[in-house]
Amino acid sequence: MVSGCAPPIIDGVGDCTAMLIEHLAAARPEWRWTWLARRPRWFHSPVVEGLGYRLVRPVHTWLGATRGLAPFTIRSLRPSIVHIQEQIHSYFQSDAAILLARSTRAPVVTTLHEYHVELESVAHTTSLVRISDVVIANDSRNAERSRTEAGREPDALLWSGNTVPPPEPDWGVRRRPGLVATFGFVNALKSLGWVFGAIESLRSSGDESLAWRVVGPFHPESDAGHAELARTMSRPWVEFTGGAHARDRKLRTWLAEAEIMALPYADGASMRRTTLHAAWALGIPVITTPPPHDEPAIVDGRNCLLVRTADPKAWADAIRAIRCDAGLAERLRQGGLETADRYGWPELARRHLALYDDLLAARSDGRSS
Repeated sequence: MVSGCAPPIIDGVGDCTAMLIEHLAAARPEWRWTWLARRPRWFHSPVVEGLGYRLVRPVHTWLGATRGLAPFTIRSLRPSIVHIQEQIHSYFQSDAAILLARSTRAPVVTTLHEYHVELESVAHTTSLVRISDVVIANDSRNAERSRTEAGREPDALLWSGNTVPPPEPDWGVRRRPGLVATFGFVNALKSLGWVFGAIESLRSSGDESLAWRVVGPFHPESDAGHAELARTMSRPWVEFTGGAHARDRKLRTWLAEAEIMALPYADGASMRRTTLHAAWALGIPVITTPPPHDEPAIVDGRNCLLVRTADPKAWADAIRAIRCDAGLAERLRQGGLETADRYGWPELARRHLALYDDLLAARSDGRSS
């Protein structure tokens, strides 16, 4: 298993990989599981044992002369399969994933967590797709981009699961009426102004119990976009928590306290969104934007409310609807929990193992013939 980053680095793909390999190792303990990633700093241990798998971190960057250690490590491990978790930002927009794929004689599986057609580095993702033996797309958009950019039909259309465990019962976490949370990386792909305007409008109309918690890495001291948000959205009822690791007690509490989860994806909801899966798994009613491609698992009125108009008023209407209709809130909560169960890690691990088994069987048949 290969990903650009691994915990404790805050990285959605790394968190997904951690959950996946944990469930794979539990389901197939007779296999030898190794996860290769970069380490947070050069002085951290290159090998971590005792996780049910071995975490190997030969490099702390994917740039420069030291990145050659990672291909060398793959060759020395002599794996039966190399599974690359592709997210170009995790590899510093370099060709590191391609070097890793070409460094082994084992069949290569690639999961497309993102396909950034707007970046020049998309050429690396496209090249990786073309040399992979099996390609997994984790949502319909990435599948379509695989077809159009690389001319490759994915072998499987899967999803990214929830990476945030629910709070422990003895923590005593309770919902906070009026608390709206938004979870994820704070960047241009989140239309935060819609949610901010909606809550400001509702508060001006008399609902002063509403508050907004934005959960995710936040660095106004070094990020110009974050600094602008801190300036324009500075209100007593707005909280920017900053980042925390997926299993951190603080993060789990911040999310579980929310009455509503508002996920204003500028490019639409999809099954690759770990933040959407987290809201479902935590039983939080979700308001989000419509998927850009067909996503049968995302059902308006059942496991989310889809806001189809890009303005604060539409978001205010959705927030008001959930707060004023207990039946709707409960239906969304139960629908989310059911979806989280159906698209959980045990099922995702089962499907991965089936792909691995088919790939190894085909390779064995090829050698025998």
